[in-house]
Amino acid sequence: MPLAFSADLKWRIVYLYYDGFSKKKIAQILYISKSTVKKVLRIYEKWGCVIDPWLKKAGRCKTFNGNDMKVSVINFLLLLLELVINC
Repeated sequence: MPLAFSADLKWRIVYLYYDGFSKKKIAQILYISKSTVKKVLRIYEKWGCVIDPWLKKAGRCKTFNGNDMKVSVINFLLLLLELVINC
């Protein structure tokens, strides 16, 4: 899995580009690939920020949240209490 670049590094790319450095020189200065520089600049030109606002979080959607856990624990404790009372 590729490592994500920090927002700070992405902003450095934008600042260097607007200071007059070429994409190739930026890649050499920051020790990253030219394609990464191009991608960050493309996102910046399109959205005005370095993070794509439509980018979704990786992974599967959660269908069981913390509130469900609370209800499950309460139901379990009530069931145990009922079993103890009936014995």
